[in-house]
Amino acid sequence: MNAYLIAAAAVSVLIAREMAREMAPAGDGDGGEYLPAPGDVVTAFADLVSWGGEPSQMPDPFDSAAVILNPTTYRRDTSSPAQGDINARAFLDMIAAAEGTAGQPDDGYRTLFGYGSFDSFRDHPRIRVPFGRTYSTAAGRYQILARTWDSLVAKLGRSELPDFGPAAQDRAAIELIRERGALADVRSGRLTDAVTKVRKVWASLPGANYSGQGMRSMSYLQAAYVNAGGTITL
Repeated sequence: MNAYLIAAAAVSVLIAREMAREMAPAGDGDGGEYLPAPGDVVTAFADLVSWGGEPSQMPDPFDSAAVILNPTTYRRDTSSPAQGDINARAFLDMIAAAEGTAGQPDDGYRTLFGYGSFDSFRDHPRIRVPFGRTYSTAAGRYQILARTWDSLVAKLGRSELPDFGPAAQDRAAIELIRERGALADVRSGRLTDAVTKVRKVWASLPGANYSGQGMRSMSYLQAAYVNAGGTITL
C-alpha cells in the first residue's frame, strides 16, 4: 500500500477518534481510557507497510477504526474494583486456555510457539520458530510476538515491563486488551463484546481468521472464563 495513502488513512482514523470521544454519551465519560491511543493507531498503520519479517500483533488499523467508532467502546466499567480484577484475571486465563498455554509447565509463562520452552525471563526470548513459509516469535502465556513486546516496552517503559516474567506478561496482555477498547468490557464481564474487540490480537479467538491457525468456539471461551471465576453480564 502506498505510504501516502497510509498516512492519509492514519490521519483520518485519528480525527475519527477525537470525534468519537466528543460524541460519547452524556454521563459516560469521554471514553479516553478505553480508546486506542493515537500512537497505537499510527503503529497499526505503519504495519501495513511491508518492511519484511514478522508483523506486529496490533490488529488491522481499519479494524481499530471500527472499534473507535463503535458505541459500545464507551460503555463504562460497571464492576466493583474487586470483581473487575477477578473478571480480568479470568479473561487472561481464558486467553491462555484458548492459546493452549494454560496446561503447559510454569502455567505457560515459558511456552514458545509450537509448545517448546525458553529458559530465562530476562527479556522476550526472540526465538524464531518455523511456521509454514515464515516463522513465529510468539512466546509466553499469551503468545506475545517479539515485535509487539518491543512496542509495548517502548510505550510503557521498563518500570512497567522490567522483564518477561509472569507479572510483566500479564501487564502486557492487559495493555493489548486496553488498546482494543475492550478493558471496560473485560472488567464488567461483557464477554462477547470483549472477545469481539480483541479477536484479531489472538489467533485462537473466534473471528480471528488467520490462515493456518485454528480458532476456539465461543462456547469454549465461555466455559474457560466461567471456570476461572469470571462473571458474565450483558
